[in-house]
Amino acid sequence: MASFKTFLKAGHPPTLFASFLYFDFCFAIWVLNGAMAPYISETFNLSAGEKGFMISIPILAGAIMRFPLGVLAQYIGRKNAALTEMGLIFGSLIFGFMMVPTYSNVLAMGVFLGIAGASFGVALSLGSGWFPPKYKGLAMGIAGAGNSGTVLAMLFAPPLAEAYGWQAVYGIGALFMLLPILVMIIFAKEPPDREKQTLKEHLSCLFQKDGWTFNLIYIITFGGFIGLSSFLPTYYHDNFGVSKIEAGQLTMLAALMGSAVRVVGGWAADRWGGVNALTAVFGIIILCMLGASLQIGIVGTTILFMVCFAALGAGNGALFQLVPLRWPLATAVAGSMIGEIGALGGSFIPNAMGISKGSTGSFAWGFISFALLGAIAFIVLRIAQRKWTKVWIEKGGRAKVKQEEIEFEIHTHVPGLTVATAQKEVHGSNYAYRTIIYPVGNSQLADKAREQAAYLSKTTGSRLVLLYVDEKFHTTGVLATDSPEWETVRQNWINEGKEMLISEAKKLKELGATNLEVIFGQGDVASEIVSLAKEKSAELIILASHVSSPIGKLLMGSRTHNIFKESPCPILRIVR
Repeated sequence: MASFKTFLKAGHPPTLFASFLYFDFCFAIWVLNGAMAPYISETFNLSAGEKGFMISIPILAGAIMRFPLGVLAQYIGRKNAALTEMGLIFGSLIFGFMMVPTYSNVLAMGVFLGIAGASFGVALSLGSGWFPPKYKGLAMGIAGAGNSGTVLAMLFAPPLAEAYGWQAVYGIGALFMLLPILVMIIFAKEPPDREKQTLKEHLSCLFQKDGWTFNLIYIITFGGFIGLSSFLPTYYHDNFGVSKIEAGQLTMLAALMGSAVRVVGGWAADRWGGVNALTAVFGIIILCMLGASLQIGIVGTTILFMVCFAALGAGNGALFQLVPLRWPLATAVAGSMIGEIGALGGSFIPNAMGISKGSTGSFAWGFISFALLGAIAFIVLRIAQRKWTKVWIEKGGRAKVKQEEIEFEIHTHVPGLTVATAQKEVHGSNYAYRTIIYPVGNSQLADKAREQAAYLSKTTGSRLVLLYVDEKFHTTGVLATDSPEWETVRQNWINEGKEMLISEAKKLKELGATNLEVIFGQGDVASEIVSLAKEKSAELIILASHVSSPIGKLLMGSRTHNIFKESPCPILRIVR
């Protein structure tokens, strides 16, 4: 209890509570069409395919709207973005209460209600923003517990529909939506940590094979969770003939398992490795889906779904144990994009089930199709992990700490502390360059920059100071904590930077540059470069542009601009 009080004192509990309430209500609204599907389909006499499509619309819309809401939050603040979103949700619920006389109107309402599915990133960032790194993990866990809104929707919406009609549920939902809006206005405060991400950064993992492997896995784990949560009320009602209220209650049992067991997946991944955990998860999911395709009775089916949801929840946790290991520089960005693609995958189950029922008179092929998709994802995982275990994780998916015998001594840069280094006697003492700073990175023009650096060092006899700046932990933001897992990740980032320095130094030696000094820094890249140039009394800095194009000659990013503005010496900028 004392430690929890310490946690609360470290941040701003009212903002955390407001974030939880915001996410909880939004998640409930996101799956509300699924809870109401038996009533809506009865009113409009929908076919199986129409039911599936109607249920999938909010899921698709929510996935697509995650990125725009995140961008909006960067410019107007997370609190204002949350209030804007909830205001739109309130209007959508009023629309559902008053203006849905046709099936087409129901579909339009589904698009509007999908806005609620975009709340994930804003809620977690807002809730944890006031807390120091030591407590961000716990704060995010509390805010993220709002996915229990699925349980609320399945538990309370059907009885209200029975009592007052299904359209009235949307009106009642609008009234209750005023609660998180008021709490947000009165109690929440915008956190001081604000981090902007460009569109290119946000989409970066989509241009890598591993990004699509993770996307496919999350389509199964999270897409399966949200898709089944939305469709099961219809499945129970149509397949077993239970009442609409009982269908919601049975769905609630399964969804509760998925929400509760997610943390177990993360724990299992830490203990046995993310790949091993996901392997077990996929085996359970595939078997459960195949079992659900058989007519085994309502009790057996419900038990299968509870086990399946537990595996889906554990899979979500296991997957995100691997994300920071694969994308240490862009953990938050990669996680956000993977979440969006996974949510898009949530539309697969409702549509597959509707098509199966409409074409064969049974839901069996809907379950079988998802099992087959899961088998494909499993095969892709097992193939991909062969490369992963050679590069960035240990066997089974544990964090990898690579040690390598090196011939270069790597100094750690401490800004403000000048370290005297032994200079080789050079014959070209009359040349203007005695010390050249060469920042190492992943520029598209790194090869040309390396050639220039080696040439100048050889022809002038100058010392070439290689600098790699690790800004990953400095800019990770809300995801960083002081947990043992994150300390392992941080050490991996350091090792990764040092390996890049070693690789670059070896390439320079191959080009004939031998007077090298290798330095590892941490913090803001521009500040570290300028600071080191001043301490070393450098005569030149070599910078490689990230843009290999004519416009790259004219435009420069804010980081490059800051270096040019503060540099104590000339800068050679490689732009083509």
